[in-house]
Amino acid sequence: MLRSYRFATAFTLGAVLLGSAVCATESGQACPTWPGCYPGQLTPGELHAGIEFTHRVVAFGSLVTLAWASWQGRRVADRRVRWFPLAALVAALASGAFGMMIVLFSLPLALGVLDVAAAQVALCLITWATVRLRAPGFTTGVGRLAWTATAAVIAMHLLGIVVAGPGSLVRCLGWPVWRMVATDGSPSLQWTRIAVGALSGVLVVAVIAAALLRPRLRSLAGALSAAWITELVLGQVIIAQFTGEQARHLGLAGAYSMLAGLIVWLLALIASRAVEPRDRSSDRVLAHAGARGESTIG
Repeated sequence: MLRSYRFATAFTLGAVLLGSAVCATESGQACPTWPGCYPGQLTPGELHAGIEFTHRVVAFGSLVTLAWASWQGRRVADRRVRWFPLAALVAALASGAFGMMIVLFSLPLALGVLDVAAAQVALCLITWATVRLRAPGFTTGVGRLAWTATAAVIAMHLLGIVVAGPGSLVRCLGWPVWRMVATDGSPSLQWTRIAVGALSGVLVVAVIAAALLRPRLRSLAGALSAAWITELVLGQVIIAQFTGEQARHLGLAGAYSMLAGLIVWLLALIASRAVEPRDRSSDRVLAHAGARGESTIG
Protein backbone atom coordinates (compact mmCIF):
# COMPACT_ATOMS: atom_id res chain seq x y z
CA MET A 1 0.00 0.00 0.00
CA LEU A 2 2.76 2.43 0.91
CA ARG A 3 4.31 1.79 -2.49
CA SER A 4 1.13 2.92 -4.28
CA TYR A 5 1.06 6.14 -2.23
CA ARG A 6 4.73 6.79 -2.96
CA PHE A 7 4.27 6.22 -6.69
CA ALA A 8 1.29 8.58 -6.67
CA THR A 9 3.34 11.26 -4.91
CA ALA A 10 6.27 10.86 -7.32
CA PHE A 11 4.10 11.08 -10.43
CA THR A 12 2.10 14.03 -9.09
CA LEU A 13 5.30 15.88 -8.23
CA GLY A 14 6.63 15.10 -11.69
CA ALA A 15 3.44 16.40 -13.30
CA VAL A 16 3.66 19.68 -11.34
CA LEU A 17 7.35 20.19 -12.15
CA LEU A 18 6.94 19.36 -15.83
CA GLY A 19 3.87 21.58 -16.01
CA SER A 20 6.08 24.39 -14.73
CA ALA A 21 8.64 23.60 -17.41
CA VAL A 22 5.94 23.61 -20.12
CA CYS A 23 4.91 27.11 -19.06
CA ALA A 24 8.44 28.48 -18.67
CA THR A 25 9.62 27.13 -22.03
CA GLU A 26 6.41 28.20 -23.80
CA SER A 27 5.77 24.63 -24.94
CA GLY A 28 2.06 24.51 -24.17
CA GLN A 29 0.94 24.84 -27.79
CA ALA A 30 3.71 22.68 -29.28
CA CYS A 31 1.36 19.68 -29.44
CA PRO A 32 -1.80 21.09 -31.03
CA THR A 33 -3.95 17.95 -30.74
CA TRP A 34 -5.06 15.68 -27.88
CA PRO A 35 -4.07 13.08 -26.75
CA GLY A 36 -1.56 12.69 -29.59
CA CYS A 37 0.92 15.43 -30.38
CA TYR A 38 0.02 16.05 -34.03
CA PRO A 39 -2.87 15.02 -36.28
CA GLY A 40 -2.22 11.40 -37.19
CA GLN A 41 0.98 11.24 -35.10
CA LEU A 42 1.16 10.34 -31.42
CA THR A 43 4.78 11.18 -30.58
CA PRO A 44 6.48 14.60 -30.63
CA GLY A 45 9.00 15.68 -33.24
CA GLU A 46 10.98 18.53 -31.63
CA LEU A 47 12.07 19.86 -28.23
CA HIS A 48 9.03 21.94 -27.29
CA ALA A 49 6.65 19.19 -28.36
CA GLY A 50 8.76 16.68 -26.42
CA ILE A 51 8.44 18.75 -23.23
CA GLU A 52 4.68 19.06 -23.62
CA PHE A 53 4.15 15.42 -24.53
CA THR A 54 6.34 14.19 -21.64
CA HIS A 55 4.24 16.30 -19.29
CA ARG A 56 1.07 14.66 -20.66
CA VAL A 57 2.48 11.17 -20.13
CA VAL A 58 3.58 11.90 -16.56
CA ALA A 59 0.27 13.63 -15.77
CA PHE A 60 -1.59 10.55 -17.02
CA GLY A 61 0.67 8.43 -14.81
CA SER A 62 -0.31 10.67 -11.91
CA LEU A 63 -4.00 9.92 -12.53
CA VAL A 64 -3.36 6.17 -12.73
CA THR A 65 -1.23 6.03 -9.57
CA LEU A 66 -3.61 8.28 -7.61
CA ALA A 67 -6.46 5.95 -8.54
CA TRP A 68 -4.31 2.98 -7.48
CA ALA A 69 -3.49 4.62 -4.13
CA SER A 70 -7.17 5.48 -3.60
CA TRP A 71 -8.13 1.84 -4.09
CA GLN A 72 -5.28 0.48 -1.97
CA GLY A 73 -6.06 2.84 0.90
CA ARG A 74 -9.82 2.36 0.95
CA ARG A 75 -9.74 0.56 4.34
CA VAL A 76 -7.19 2.69 6.19
CA ALA A 77 -8.55 3.67 9.60
CA ASP A 78 -7.53 7.34 9.39
CA ARG A 79 -10.21 8.97 7.24
CA ARG A 80 -7.88 11.64 5.91
CA VAL A 81 -5.24 9.12 4.86
CA ARG A 82 -8.03 7.12 3.24
CA TRP A 83 -9.78 9.98 1.43
CA PHE A 84 -6.95 12.38 0.55
CA PRO A 85 -5.69 10.26 -2.38
CA LEU A 86 -9.20 10.31 -3.82
CA ALA A 87 -9.47 14.06 -3.29
CA ALA A 88 -6.06 14.45 -4.95
CA LEU A 89 -7.31 12.33 -7.85
CA VAL A 90 -10.34 14.61 -8.30
CA ALA A 91 -8.10 17.70 -8.22
CA ALA A 92 -5.67 16.12 -10.69
CA LEU A 93 -8.53 15.18 -13.02
CA ALA A 94 -9.74 18.78 -12.93
CA SER A 95 -6.25 20.06 -13.66
CA GLY A 96 -5.89 17.57 -16.53
CA ALA A 97 -9.22 18.63 -18.00
CA PHE A 98 -8.22 22.28 -17.84
CA GLY A 99 -4.88 21.42 -19.48
CA MET A 100 -6.67 19.70 -22.35
CA MET A 101 -8.93 22.73 -22.76
CA ILE A 102 -5.89 25.01 -22.97
CA VAL A 103 -4.63 22.96 -25.93
CA LEU A 104 -7.92 22.59 -27.75
CA PHE A 105 -9.71 25.84 -26.81
CA SER A 106 -9.01 29.13 -25.12
CA LEU A 107 -9.21 28.97 -21.33
CA PRO A 108 -10.62 31.83 -19.22
CA LEU A 109 -8.28 33.31 -16.64
CA ALA A 110 -10.30 31.95 -13.71
CA LEU A 111 -9.99 28.39 -15.02
CA GLY A 112 -6.27 28.89 -15.58
CA VAL A 113 -5.92 29.83 -11.92
CA LEU A 114 -7.98 26.78 -10.92
CA ASP A 115 -5.77 24.57 -13.10
CA VAL A 116 -2.58 25.50 -11.24
CA ALA A 117 -4.32 25.56 -7.85
CA ALA A 118 -5.79 22.08 -8.36
CA ALA A 119 -2.42 20.60 -9.34
CA GLN A 120 -0.68 22.00 -6.26
CA VAL A 121 -3.50 21.00 -3.93
CA ALA A 122 -3.34 17.46 -5.33
CA LEU A 123 0.41 17.37 -4.63
CA CYS A 124 -0.06 18.57 -1.04
CA LEU A 125 -2.86 16.08 -0.34
CA ILE A 126 -1.05 12.98 -1.61
CA THR A 127 2.20 14.05 0.08
CA TRP A 128 0.44 14.38 3.45
CA ALA A 129 -1.35 11.04 3.04
CA THR A 130 1.86 9.23 2.08
CA VAL A 131 3.78 10.53 5.08
CA ARG A 132 0.96 9.92 7.54
CA LEU A 133 0.32 6.40 6.27
CA ARG A 134 3.78 5.45 7.46
CA ALA A 135 4.11 7.79 10.46
CA PRO A 136 0.75 8.70 12.04
CA GLY A 137 0.64 11.41 14.64
CA PHE A 138 -0.52 14.92 15.42
CA THR A 139 0.56 18.09 13.63
CA THR A 140 2.97 20.24 15.65
CA GLY A 141 3.51 23.98 15.65
CA VAL A 142 6.25 23.55 13.05
CA GLY A 143 3.80 21.67 10.87
CA ARG A 144 1.19 24.40 11.12
CA LEU A 145 3.84 27.02 10.30
CA ALA A 146 4.93 25.02 7.26
CA TRP A 147 1.34 24.68 6.03
CA THR A 148 0.88 28.44 6.42
CA ALA A 149 4.02 28.99 4.35
CA THR A 150 2.78 26.51 1.74
CA ALA A 151 -0.54 28.34 1.42
CA ALA A 152 1.20 31.71 1.12
CA VAL A 153 3.56 30.46 -1.61
CA ILE A 154 0.69 28.93 -3.59
CA ALA A 155 -1.27 32.20 -3.30
CA MET A 156 1.79 34.06 -4.62
CA HIS A 157 1.95 31.75 -7.64
CA LEU A 158 -1.75 32.17 -8.38
CA LEU A 159 -1.44 35.97 -8.24
CA GLY A 160 1.29 35.67 -10.84
CA ILE A 161 -1.21 34.12 -13.26
CA VAL A 162 -3.67 36.96 -12.62
CA VAL A 163 -1.22 39.81 -13.26
CA ALA A 164 0.85 38.29 -16.09
CA GLY A 165 0.71 39.86 -19.52
CA PRO A 166 0.73 37.85 -22.78
CA GLY A 167 3.73 35.51 -22.87
CA SER A 168 5.05 36.79 -19.52
CA LEU A 169 7.29 34.51 -17.46
CA VAL A 170 5.44 35.80 -14.40
CA ARG A 171 2.57 33.52 -15.45
CA CYS A 172 4.68 30.47 -14.57
CA LEU A 173 5.60 29.28 -11.08
CA GLY A 174 8.29 31.53 -9.66
CA TRP A 175 9.09 34.13 -7.03
CA PRO A 176 8.71 37.89 -7.62
CA VAL A 177 11.93 39.61 -8.73
CA TRP A 178 11.15 42.58 -6.45
CA ARG A 179 10.30 44.99 -9.26
CA MET A 180 7.31 45.82 -11.43
CA VAL A 181 7.14 44.24 -14.89
CA ALA A 182 5.88 46.82 -17.38
CA THR A 183 4.38 44.25 -19.76
CA ASP A 184 2.17 42.82 -17.00
CA GLY A 185 -1.11 44.30 -15.85
CA SER A 186 -2.76 45.33 -12.58
CA PRO A 187 0.06 47.30 -10.90
CA SER A 188 -1.72 47.15 -7.55
CA LEU A 189 -1.93 43.36 -7.77
CA GLN A 190 1.71 43.21 -8.82
CA TRP A 191 2.64 45.03 -5.63
CA THR A 192 0.32 42.73 -3.70
CA ARG A 193 2.12 39.73 -5.18
CA ILE A 194 5.49 41.21 -4.22
CA ALA A 195 4.18 41.72 -0.66
CA VAL A 196 2.88 38.14 -0.53
CA GLY A 197 6.26 37.01 -1.84
CA ALA A 198 8.04 38.90 0.93
CA LEU A 199 5.70 37.37 3.52
CA SER A 200 6.30 33.95 1.99
CA GLY A 201 10.05 34.49 2.25
CA VAL A 202 9.75 35.34 5.94
CA LEU A 203 7.65 32.23 6.51
CA VAL A 204 10.09 30.02 4.59
CA VAL A 205 12.99 31.31 6.70
CA ALA A 206 10.96 30.64 9.85
CA VAL A 207 10.18 27.09 8.68
CA ILE A 208 13.84 26.43 7.89
CA ALA A 209 14.97 27.77 11.28
CA ALA A 210 12.38 25.71 13.17
CA ALA A 211 13.02 22.54 11.14
CA LEU A 212 16.80 22.75 11.65
CA LEU A 213 16.22 22.31 15.38
CA ARG A 214 14.54 18.94 14.82
CA PRO A 215 16.79 16.08 13.72
CA ARG A 216 14.01 14.37 11.76
CA LEU A 217 13.45 17.50 9.66
CA ARG A 218 17.02 18.74 9.38
CA SER A 219 17.81 17.25 5.97
CA LEU A 220 14.57 18.60 4.53
CA ALA A 221 15.35 22.03 5.97
CA GLY A 222 18.73 21.93 4.24
CA ALA A 223 17.14 20.95 0.94
CA LEU A 224 14.51 23.69 1.24
CA SER A 225 17.17 26.27 2.09
CA ALA A 226 19.30 25.30 -0.92
CA ALA A 227 16.31 25.30 -3.29
CA TRP A 228 15.00 28.66 -2.07
CA ILE A 229 18.37 30.45 -2.19
CA THR A 230 19.05 29.05 -5.65
CA GLU A 231 15.60 30.20 -6.77
CA LEU A 232 16.18 33.76 -5.56
CA VAL A 233 19.64 33.96 -7.16
CA LEU A 234 18.40 32.47 -10.42
CA GLY A 235 15.54 34.99 -10.47
CA GLN A 236 18.05 37.83 -10.47
CA VAL A 237 20.16 36.13 -13.14
CA ILE A 238 17.20 35.95 -15.54
CA ILE A 239 15.55 39.22 -14.52
CA ALA A 240 15.87 40.62 -18.04
CA GLN A 241 13.76 37.73 -19.28
CA PHE A 242 10.90 38.94 -17.09
CA THR A 243 11.05 42.49 -18.47
CA GLY A 244 11.35 41.47 -22.12
CA GLU A 245 14.82 42.96 -22.46
CA GLN A 246 16.27 39.51 -23.16
CA ALA A 247 15.08 36.47 -25.10
CA ARG A 248 13.94 33.60 -22.91
CA HIS A 249 16.64 31.06 -22.08
CA LEU A 250 14.78 27.76 -22.00
CA GLY A 251 17.12 25.98 -19.61
CA LEU A 252 17.33 28.78 -17.06
CA ALA A 253 13.63 29.65 -17.25
CA GLY A 254 12.66 25.99 -16.95
CA ALA A 255 14.95 25.44 -13.96
CA TYR A 256 13.63 28.58 -12.28
CA SER A 257 9.99 27.54 -12.58
CA MET A 258 10.61 23.89 -11.66
CA LEU A 259 12.51 24.96 -8.54
CA ALA A 260 9.47 27.00 -7.50
CA GLY A 261 7.33 23.87 -7.74
CA LEU A 262 9.90 21.88 -5.79
CA ILE A 263 9.81 24.47 -2.99
CA VAL A 264 6.05 24.00 -2.63
CA TRP A 265 6.55 20.24 -2.31
CA LEU A 266 9.39 20.56 0.22
CA LEU A 267 7.24 22.83 2.38
CA ALA A 268 4.35 20.36 2.19
CA LEU A 269 6.71 17.50 3.03
CA ILE A 270 8.07 19.30 6.08
CA ALA A 271 4.52 20.14 7.17
CA SER A 272 3.49 16.50 6.80
CA ARG A 273 6.48 15.14 8.71
CA ALA A 274 6.31 17.64 11.57
CA VAL A 275 4.22 15.42 13.84
CA GLU A 276 4.15 14.21 17.40
CA PRO A 277 3.72 10.43 17.69
CA ARG A 278 0.31 9.17 18.73
CA ASP A 279 0.15 8.82 22.52
CA ARG A 280 0.07 5.46 24.26
CA SER A 281 -3.63 5.65 25.05
CA SER A 282 -4.39 5.97 21.35
CA ASP A 283 -2.10 3.04 20.62
CA ARG A 284 -4.02 0.94 23.14
CA VAL A 285 -7.29 1.87 21.46
CA LEU A 286 -5.94 0.75 18.08
CA ALA A 287 -4.55 -2.45 19.57
CA HIS A 288 -7.90 -3.20 21.20
CA ALA A 289 -9.67 -2.62 17.88
CA GLY A 290 -7.24 -4.98 16.20
CA ALA A 291 -7.87 -7.64 18.84
CA ARG A 292 -11.59 -7.45 18.04
CA GLY A 293 -10.79 -8.10 14.39
CA GLU A 294 -11.44 -4.55 13.13
CA SER A 295 -9.30 -3.64 10.14
CA THR A 296 -7.02 -0.64 10.52
CA ILE A 297 -5.21 -1.05 7.22
CA GLY A 298 -6.52 -2.93 4.21
